[in-house]
Amino acid sequence: MGDYSFIFQTLFRGIGIAITYWWTYLPLLLAFVLYQLWMRYKVTEFVMSIKWVLLEIKPPPDVQKSPKIAENIFAALHAVYTGKPIGRKARFFEGKLQPWFSFEIVGENGQIRFYIHPPEDLRNVVEAQIFAQYPDAEIGVAQDYVAQLPKSLPNDDYDLFGAELIFTKEDAYPIKTYPFFEEESGKDEFKRTDPLAPLMELLSALNPGEHIWLQLLARPTGGDWAKEAQAVVDKIIGKKPKASTIQKIVDGINSLLPLGGTSAPEKKEEKKEEFSVQKLTPGQKFVLEQVENKIAKLAFKCGYRFLYIAKKDIFNRSRISGVTGMFKQMYSNNMNTFKPNPDTGTAPKGFLHSIFPSDKGFFANQQAYERKWKIYQKYKDREFMDKVTILNTEE
Repeated sequence: MGDYSFIFQTLFRGIGIAITYWWTYLPLLLAFVLYQLWMRYKVTEFVMSIKWVLLEIKPPPDVQKSPKIAENIFAALHAVYTGKPIGRKARFFEGKLQPWFSFEIVGENGQIRFYIHPPEDLRNVVEAQIFAQYPDAEIGVAQDYVAQLPKSLPNDDYDLFGAELIFTKEDAYPIKTYPFFEEESGKDEFKRTDPLAPLMELLSALNPGEHIWLQLLARPTGGDWAKEAQAVVDKIIGKKPKASTIQKIVDGINSLLPLGGTSAPEKKEEKKEEFSVQKLTPGQKFVLEQVENKIAKLAFKCGYRFLYIAKKDIFNRSRISGVTGMFKQMYSNNMNTFKPNPDTGTAPKGFLHSIFPSDKGFFANQQAYERKWKIYQKYKDREFMDKVTILNTEE
């Protein structure tokens, strides 16, 4: 009982101190809240001021070129990057953000459509790069297809499943890309396994009232992320991470303190083992090569968003497995792959779900409705994700 008494005394003493000295921390707390509200207001104002355009892309019926051509398009679109992160002054007073693109694949009524949603002032850049690589493609301004459905979902007629995808490992680890799915068989000719083929079959087989929407948001970024990626390289080669400033201070103090009443021991020089690629296993060599290849190329901050919308009487959950199966093809055990972001998934388990046999806790249905509504609105607005992944032009 004494232990609980001490805990309560400490708790009430802390509350008393907080009440007595509220004037010291409350202004700081209010300043932080006001700053967050101001930044949200300015960013929203800036995004609302951007004029967007939706372009429908009709690719040539038979593309014989390597996907390397498409990689060149992404590399060219990276040119809209300003070259350095947007300054704090521009963010604070203007809410300025780096512009982004939305690349979308839509399946409905047995038809498949491809869209790009860029800022209007970048439309010419997008069209020029696509025509440069695919002269026979057709590009035109399209009506927004999301307007055909109700403004708010789910409702009495429609249900939906939604997910945002994130990496299972650090951004430095790449996914399987097109070189893994093709073999050169001659000059400018390739034997290719198309990882999109199962998805195209699925989209073309949708019944009236079923919709599958895939959205890739991509914002060019600089090489700042490579510093974190370098830590992955160091981990693979067995290089010890650099000590933090705090660790250096602690080590310095320890070196001055006597040990067991004696003077500080002399620091023995550690023998540094030089790194050799020959010491790595074949698997480690492969991963190291792939990571360094990813770091070497231009990169985008990206996010995948996927929606399956259907009338309730024909809602088919196997459609969801068909789409996630397409992403599984990018899986490799020693590299990266995608998984649903648990914070945005539309099938939450609710509070205290672990104590229920059904694994469905309190307010699960309410949470599910709120998340479905939110991800639908974010898709319609092409809102950038809170949690992003880094993809280079090849990925």
